[in-house]
Amino acid sequence: MELGAILVAVGAFLVGFVALRAAGNARRAADEAKEDARRRTDAVLGQVENRLTETRRLLALVASGAKLDREQILEGRLWREIDAREAQALVAAGSVRVLDVRNPNETAFGIIPGAQILPVDALEERHREVARTGKPLLVYCAAGARSAAACEFLSAQGYDELINLAGGFQSWTGPRAKPGA
Repeated sequence: MELGAILVAVGAFLVGFVALRAAGNARRAADEAKEDARRRTDAVLGQVENRLTETRRLLALVASGAKLDREQILEGRLWREIDAREAQALVAAGSVRVLDVRNPNETAFGIIPGAQILPVDALEERHREVARTGKPLLVYCAAGARSAAACEFLSAQGYDELINLAGGFQSWTGPRAKPGA
């Protein structure tokens, strides 16, 4: 009888031990899930705050009399796109600064005269080399996609008056220069 009681006690102890370990594992899993939910919530809140900041900047531009196109407002873009004809007029009038975000292999065949060259791949580390003030900044790449991404990045860094050359350097029929010339 004593042996039976001891076996029942040992069995109860083992069941209790297993239950305790399971409870500990469940608690760790719950703590991890809670931490994951907190991280996700923080990430979403950060995204909402970024979008709210962009919307405020758009509203500030409108309030200051800036001319925004419909797409900028609907897409929440702080930069606009223009075609090569309009870009050539702005460059010819000296109304814009120019930023070429193509790589050196591409710029070797020519750039828009006076363009600052800063490859899009280096933009994150070197964007401070681009002046924030002065004239609007016309940004271009080969076809317009990388320069649009560059405009998006620069606007997120607080740059204003950004213009993407739709069609990129491929669409440019104005004067061309050799880099460093």
